[in-house]
Amino acid sequence: MQRTVTLLLAAAAAFLPQVSAQNGRTLTGWDCCKPACAWKSLLQGSVSGQVMVCNKDDQPYNNDQSNSVASSCGESSEGANLGYLCSDYQPRPVAENLAYGFAITDGIENCCKCFELQWTEGPAAGKKMQVQIINEGGSVSESGTRDFILLTPGGGVGPNSQGCSAQYGLDWGRQWGGVSQASDCENIPTNMQAGCYWRWNWARGDVNTWGLQYQPITCPESLTAISGCRA
Repeated sequence: MQRTVTLLLAAAAAFLPQVSAQNGRTLTGWDCCKPACAWKSLLQGSVSGQVMVCNKDDQPYNNDQSNSVASSCGESSEGANLGYLCSDYQPRPVAENLAYGFAITDGIENCCKCFELQWTEGPAAGKKMQVQIINEGGSVSESGTRDFILLTPGGGVGPNSQGCSAQYGLDWGRQWGGVSQASDCENIPTNMQAGCYWRWNWARGDVNTWGLQYQPITCPESLTAISGCRA
C-alpha cells in the first residue's frame, strides 16, 4: 500500500507546473525617491496595500499619505511634504548564504511581487537573496536577461539625483554604481551605513553586473511587514 501511495504522489508531482529559473544580473541603486509602487493607481492585479513612503526625516507616512504625497524626485517636488525612500528598504543578511532586501525591475505589473535571486558570478556566486519589488525600472535584454536593481544605500542615484540632494544635501559615489569601496560607506548617514557595508561585507564586492538566476517566490513576511504591500 505504501509503495502504491508513493507512486501516485510521484505521478501527481510530474504534472505540477515547474518554475524554471531565468537569467538576470544585479545592479545597485539608492536615489531617495518615492517608489513607483507607492502610487495606488499604478498597482495591478490582486495587490493589497501600497508601498510605504517616508518623509525627509525618515519617518513613515500613513497609507493615504504614502499614496498622495508628491515624490522628492517629481516635477513638482517643492514644499515640506514630499515622499522619500525609507531607510528600512536597505538590504540585510539573514544567514551566510541568504539575504533579504528590496529591488527595482522592469514592469509595473511586478509591483510587490517577490523573487529569489541566486548569483552565478562574482564573489557572491552561490549565495541567494530574496527581494520584493517596490519600484519600476531597469531593463530586459533581447536575450531575456532581466536587471534587478538592489536598493542599497550608496548604490548610485542613477537618473534621479534630486532626491538625495534634497534629503541629505549630497549624493554618494558614482552616479551609476555609487560608492566603490567599503571605506566610502563612512560618508553615508549612520542609519543606513549597515546597508552600504552589506555590499562589501556580505556580498563581498561591488555587486554591479553580476550574473544570476531568478524565480518568483511567495514573499517572506519580514519583507511585506516593512513595505506594507502584498501581491
